[in-house]
Amino acid sequence: MARHGNRIVKKVYITEHEERLFKQLQRMSHMGSFSGFARHAMLHFGDYGAYSVIVACRMHHEQMKKRNGELSAIGNNINQIAHQVNTFALQGEVDEGYFTDTVVPAIEKLQSTYMQILAEDEKIKKRLYGKKSEGAIPL
Repeated sequence: MARHGNRIVKKVYITEHEERLFKQLQRMSHMGSFSGFARHAMLHFGDYGAYSVIVACRMHHEQMKKRNGELSAIGNNINQIAHQVNTFALQGEVDEGYFTDTVVPAIEKLQSTYMQILAEDEKIKKRLYGKKSEGAIPL
């Protein structure tokens, strides 16, 4: 039994596919090291629990990639709309009242919705991944 400082070193044999999977899961979990990730997984989850968390992490990761793309497109559209309204306002084609009474509140509502989505995502991340010292809550 090898030791590293006050810790015992254990060797585990895995396939190349499993290594790629573990590295991906480690990145998605935001754990600093593979050792920390592996200890966390072994201490907090049985076989089914670990599998369900892995599935949930993958689903969350895929949802976030899709949602980030959609939010980016929405943000781009909002910027284009704001730019056009500003251009029309400067040319006198839209009065300032329309801009302040209609356009600004609509943009503020979209920004608020965006912030709510980010807050909800943080809650999901905390539930899935937990804090390093606490561990994730099984799903």
